Amino acid sequence: MPADNGSTDSQLHELSARAQATRRRSRVLAAQHRAARHKTAEILQRIHAARSRAEQIGQLWLAAHPGADRLRYSAYARLQAQLESMPVIEQAKGIIMARFGWPEDQAFDALRRASQRENIKLRDLAAQIVAQTARSASAQRQAGPARAAAAASEEATRATTPAARAGATAHRHDLTAAG
Repeated sequence: MPADNGSTDSQLHELSARAQATRRRSRVLAAQHRAARHKTAEILQRIHAARSRAEQIGQLWLAAHPGADRLRYSAYARLQAQLESMPVIEQAKGIIMARFGWPEDQAFDALRRASQRENIKLRDLAAQIVAQTARSASAQRQAGPARAAAAASEEATRATTPAARAGATAHRHDLTAAG
């Protein structure tokens, strides 16, 4: 039994030595971790300062160049333009969806393709569709049943505009793709 006791003591001594070494490494790693976090915080602060300075320089440049295309150089201006044009695009999309019974993505795709084909900005094409639909609805309310034939004629005339072709072309495309 004395041999087992000696081996147990040596194993305990070895485990104790490993535990102490692990504690020392743990303290070193904790110190390195704190230093890395501090350095990361400093770098992040410098990045924020650089971004702020770049935005200031951009604003100064835009102020010095009043004729510059603000949408091209200002993320804020682009966001504002998108927010202003979004309602009319959504309305036009809804009109196309109602007219042809299409889902939202198909209506937007038709609107986008017509915009590209006719070389008209999407928001301008959408505004044309909404305006034409509003005029048509207003004319139908004022005319009543007696002028239904005139409204049909106006509908035929509108079919030749880029806005009407947006839906019609996409509709033909969908029919050929389905067949």
